[in-house]
Amino acid sequence: MASRLAPGQHANTDAGAPVLTPFVSADTGCDAVTHMSRCWVLSSELTVIPPVVQDIVALCRDAGFSSRHCGLNVPVAVTEAVANAILRGNGSDLSRKVEITAEVDDRRLVVDVCDEGEGFDLQSLQQSPDDGDWLEREHGRGVFLMRSLMDHIENARRDGQCGHRLRLVLYRA
Repeated sequence: MASRLAPGQHANTDAGAPVLTPFVSADTGCDAVTHMSRCWVLSSELTVIPPVVQDIVALCRDAGFSSRHCGLNVPVAVTEAVANAILRGNGSDLSRKVEITAEVDDRRLVVDVCDEGEGFDLQSLQQSPDDGDWLEREHGRGVFLMRSLMDHIENARRDGQCGHRLRLVLYRA
């Protein structure tokens, strides 16, 4: 997949699902290597997740994040956040979109994952490996993983818009 297409140009994933390819923008006066922002608008299909995760990992690698962050923390947490937005927030409704923004600078990565759902109370989700059904359950580990792998996560209604936003923050080591 081409890494730089103009906003609105489409590329296909290996599975052929269309993805709005991210546009690259650097604030004026900022070094593009130390401050990068990319945005994606995705259909509510799980097949669109891997190319976005790969792009975000590449941003982190280019910004000097550790191999552990690039190989584990970022791909697992971002995959969980986007999958939750697709499956839970949008209910896999193909007419609903997921918007992702990733910003990387010389000290941190911030990823916002926005869906069209009602949202949830992040503080009420206190999953733990100590739960009796932890090993048997088919779902319910995503927020635990995101909390474990990111330095900070928060959620809120989208400012002035319908839908929900989950923010992941990871500081460079």
